Amino acid sequence: MGLAPDTLYSLTFKEFGNAVSGKREHLDSIEQSNWERTRWQTAILLNVHVKKGSKVKPKDLATFPWEEQEIKESPKADGWAVFKALAKQRSNG
Repeated sequence: MGLAPDTLYSLTFKEFGNAVSGKREHLDSIEQSNWERTRWQTAILLNVHVKKGSKVKPKDLATFPWEEQEIKESPKADGWAVFKALAKQRSNG
C-alpha cells in the first residue's frame, strides 16, 4: 500500500480496512481502464477490415462484469457472432 512501517502500525483496524479497500478500488479501476482500452483498440483494428457502411463497436466484441447494469437495459451483444460475420465478409469480399 506504500505506507511507512510506523504509519502502518499506527493505523486502527478501521483505518487499515479503509486503506486496503481504497487500494483495491484503485487497482480495479486501473484494470478496468486497461481492459476497456484493449477492447477499443481491437474494435479500431477490426473496423479497417469491414465493408464500408458497417461498423464494429467496442461493446459488440465483449461485455465486462462492471457493465452488467447496461446489459440488463439493452440486448446482449454476441462477440463470437460478430467475429464469424466478419470472417464471412472477408472471405466473400
